[in-house]
Amino acid sequence: MLVAPLLLPPLVAALLLVVSGVAKVRHPEETRSAFGELRLPRAVTRSPAPVLLPWAEIVLAVAIVVTPPPFALAVSVVVLALFVAYLVVIVRALGFGYPVTCSCFGRLGLGEVTRRTALRNVLLVVVAALGVWSATADNSVAARLLDASAQTWVWLGLVVLTVAVVVVTFGGAKGGPLTREPVTADSADSGEEADYERQPIPFAVLETEDGQTVTMHELTSSGAVLLLFLSPSCGSCLPVIERLPEWDAGLGPVSLRAVVWSPLDEAVAAQPHLAGRVLRDPDAITARIFRVGTPGAVLLGADGALAGGPVQGAEVLDFYEDVRAELVEAGVVDDEPVAPDGSATTDESVSDGR
Repeated sequence: MLVAPLLLPPLVAALLLVVSGVAKVRHPEETRSAFGELRLPRAVTRSPAPVLLPWAEIVLAVAIVVTPPPFALAVSVVVLALFVAYLVVIVRALGFGYPVTCSCFGRLGLGEVTRRTALRNVLLVVVAALGVWSATADNSVAARLLDASAQTWVWLGLVVLTVAVVVVTFGGAKGGPLTREPVTADSADSGEEADYERQPIPFAVLETEDGQTVTMHELTSSGAVLLLFLSPSCGSCLPVIERLPEWDAGLGPVSLRAVVWSPLDEAVAAQPHLAGRVLRDPDAITARIFRVGTPGAVLLGADGALAGGPVQGAEVLDFYEDVRAELVEAGVVDDEPVAPDGSATTDESVSDGR
């Protein structure tokens, strides 16, 4: 049996599992959000599964390396079953008809589920299947590494070096959104140039709550608009959705609109804060244009050009604060705290405990 080639599949699987597990542990909210976005059964989403999954991945990663035969074969079969389950979930998500943000590797893997994601998972299944073959060896992976010859270690080192070169060379260019800092409040309305090249607002049609259609250019006919791309089932979107009244009141002349892919009546029923400020993005065309998942944000200027963004994920909270800070600095809005219900607070109300 060839020692070096058979050592690679379990080592690769173990590395992927430990990276995935650690990333999920660092940002547990992303895992629960992914469960919701991938439309897994509600019982599973609300169970301890999102919390236990990253720890299970870490345990499996260690077990792949140290478990001796015959138990190593059982561990490898479990890993194969897990990777097959991941593949099934991803392929199923491709048929949803709207962009799905998957935190498959915590925030390291935050991005839209595409055919490339499915191809990646097919390769993971192949690696896991080869790991099952490797588990038929007489010793554990750790024991085989300790007994490996210098030639085997050199071979493994060259493989690692090759992978590192490929990742460094091709891993830096991603198809995600281009992050741009918000421009000043004046430029949002007047078209003043900022420190990046502003682009025209693309043409896209959105649906209003009364069943009418409106283009993004029509939205900005009376002023700048902050679009927030949200999903009622997205765990990462909840902090944004809960603060919509506060944010809406805090932006002064800049309008705020939430954009969802689901039917508006269902979205409002699930998240009442969306009422009166939500638009539907049929087939998620607008989200695809801006290449953002949920939550995502973009600031549309009144002059027909983008005034900030697009951004997504945790950057949305900071993006709002930056936009509001620019408006405060420009004297467009007052620098007063805004209550969670959207009303402006005063020093008197704070002192009275209201």
